[in-house]
Amino acid sequence: MTIEKLLALWDAPPDTRPDPEAAFAAVYTDPVQVNGTSLTVAEMVERARALHAAFTGHEREVLEVVETPGKLAVAFRLTADHTGPWPTALGVLAPTGRRIAATVIDVLTVGPDGRISEIVMVADELSRLQQAGAI
Repeated sequence: MTIEKLLALWDAPPDTRPDPEAAFAAVYTDPVQVNGTSLTVAEMVERARALHAAFTGHEREVLEVVETPGKLAVAFRLTADHTGPWPTALGVLAPTGRRIAATVIDVLTVGPDGRISEIVMVADELSRLQQAGAI
């Protein structure tokens, strides 16, 4: 698994690919554990669709990568325009048109087949909500 392959999967809306589920199944096991919750590949595709429905003009900056056998950690900054409905812990936020930046850390468990079987993800949601004017 390479960081480039993983991030490229999320850089464009999933439906720009001929078979979004196959593209995600090439990177993730089915199911994959995300912060302790089991998600199917189809649910991961839906998460990507929701991300691209809420945000456009994505820019990613990789801040740090650490790799050991079976583990891969990446810290990155994602910046995008809030142009669609955004489901949050506070409810769905209407588009603000604001440019929102988030720092994310993913710690990934990578199986012998090279696919991700577990994700521990931490994102700065408070900062994103502040930037959107929600709090």
